[in-house]
Amino acid sequence: MKTIGICIPTIEGGVIAHQEIGREAARRGIAYPQIVTHTPIYGDLEQALKSGDNKSLAAFLADSINRTAKAGAEFAIISANTPHVAFNDIVAQSNIPVLSILDVAANHCKGQGYKNVGVLGTTWTVKNGLYNGPLQKRDMAAVYVSDTDQAIVMNAIVQELINGIFLETTTSELVRVAKELATRCDAIILGCTELPLVLTEQNCGVEVVDTTRLLSHAALDFATKD
Repeated sequence: MKTIGICIPTIEGGVIAHQEIGREAARRGIAYPQIVTHTPIYGDLEQALKSGDNKSLAAFLADSINRTAKAGAEFAIISANTPHVAFNDIVAQSNIPVLSILDVAANHCKGQGYKNVGVLGTTWTVKNGLYNGPLQKRDMAAVYVSDTDQAIVMNAIVQELINGIFLETTTSELVRVAKELATRCDAIILGCTELPLVLTEQNCGVEVVDTTRLLSHAALDFATKD
């Protein structure tokens, strides 16, 4: 079984990814694989994102992945959506294969037969249209919330969720946003690895695509593949 590397840009989402690999292995009745993790400095990533410096962003994340490789990882995942804005450059600088959370989520949506898929995530993810290409390539369309609601989602993610803060008032607002989006799509991609901590199919009233856990399952698939 291959050793998995996890680059963890934000710890809350990274913990879910790490944990889910073990839980999914248990569901499958197999031993969980060896896992090597590294957490880059979030402030460096945030500054690169704010300034649109994808070159530096890619360098920080590739360095993180290569640290896991030095510790024995044979391939890696990035337990975050937004950093995939620089995914091609990250892959080019990484010493081991890197799975794409965008492709994993889009493949799942295609397999479910969706046509119109809502996307919730950071403003960086939304404004860069990270899911537009992967969904369009598979004959699906991305659907988004209004700019006003997007600001609410962004603030909730960067001010609270990534810091492990879960306020009832914020969750209520996120549920409201998700329910409005649900009226215009077949399912909603939770395109931030922390969103599954507060949004579910039960409170959104529509199928949700948990990118965090889907990526973990894909990592387990790759680790066990001959």
